[in-house]
Amino acid sequence: MLHIVETLSDPGRPDKPNEDAFGHSSSHAWVIDGATDVADGPLIGAETGAHWLAHNASALFAEQAAAFDADLQGLVRRAIETLAERFEHERLRAPNGRYELPSAAMALLHVGDGKLACANFADCGLVLVDDVSGEARIFGAAHLSREARAMSRTAQLIASLAPGEDPFASSTVIDYLRASRNLQNTETGYWILGLDPAAAGRLRHWELPLARPMTGLLFSDGFGSIVFDYHRMDAATLVRRCEREGLAALLAELRHVEHVEDPEGRIYPRFKPSDDATAMLFRAGE
Repeated sequence: MLHIVETLSDPGRPDKPNEDAFGHSSSHAWVIDGATDVADGPLIGAETGAHWLAHNASALFAEQAAAFDADLQGLVRRAIETLAERFEHERLRAPNGRYELPSAAMALLHVGDGKLACANFADCGLVLVDDVSGEARIFGAAHLSREARAMSRTAQLIASLAPGEDPFASSTVIDYLRASRNLQNTETGYWILGLDPAAAGRLRHWELPLARPMTGLLFSDGFGSIVFDYHRMDAATLVRRCEREGLAALLAELRHVEHVEDPEGRIYPRFKPSDDATAMLFRAGE
């Protein structure tokens, strides 16, 4: 049994569309985080590629989840195939390179038959807390070695900017981001939710028995940053505080770090002062 307790999704900037998306059904839940565009110009209508992909993928999960049930790989593959078809039909022009293709991080779960399964791309994550032991397990959010190197390079690039300079106006930053994005869905790079159905075969996937009740938090990295980047608490504490205080209270604490303590990203290196932040608190196994 899957019971959604609370959801929240907050844009990183009030003047820009939220490029996170989320949804749930009786046995599925998901969070999708569109990757900020680094395209040369409009590619998929008036909206960003990140917004287009995240919200179209979320709608496809909602439409098709019941048919695929526990087959998360099949659900993701079908969604990607449909996204690729829509992109070919709706795009304004041919992409100038792989770096222009829309993509997204994702965490998707299914609860049923006494099990919880989670599938993941990139840094959307899941924290599960055992209601009896209090032990927390983390899925999908820990930085990989590639991501750790990326954080180091981000710090160097942020340090090289003039005070108040927009990172996305820097050709050095954009060149770095495009070079990284050119590695998406390649054998020598990384796999992500996008337009290549082969990525479905490279999903990170976990499955565990639900022998007793669990409380869980699905999140985009913009919300998970309070644990994994800003280190204000551990993952179990985050889940328990979300239960007691509500998601909005933790969001306010997160935004205080970004807007008051480190608005220029010098302490916690990042290209955007605030990222879109999405979280879904749930209970399973009751």
